[in-house]
Amino acid sequence: MNPQRLWGASVLTLLTILLLSLTATVMAQPIGYQAVPRDAFPVFDDPDMLTAEVAEREGVIYPRDVVIGVRHGQAAKAYPITIMGVHELGNDTLGGIPIAVSW
Repeated sequence: MNPQRLWGASVLTLLTILLLSLTATVMAQPIGYQAVPRDAFPVFDDPDMLTAEVAEREGVIYPRDVVIGVRHGQAAKAYPITIMGVHELGNDTLGGIPIAVSW
């Protein structure tokens, strides 16, 4: 690598950091501040699961929906983001192994 090019990149990085330090704002909340009250999002435990066909037919999920997919060996499950947005955390099992799903 060209040392002059590396020097130029370093100077640019330092200038960017300097500009950000002059213009950036910092959240004034103390460390440990809790924006969302404790237990605001209910954690799910061992949720009832539907096949993809049944979930689509019943309007639980649509082809365009985004899911968190988890697979272990031949076992697989999908957790729709629309549902995870309400819960944010869940406890389940996959292939007999306990898992935690988080969003």
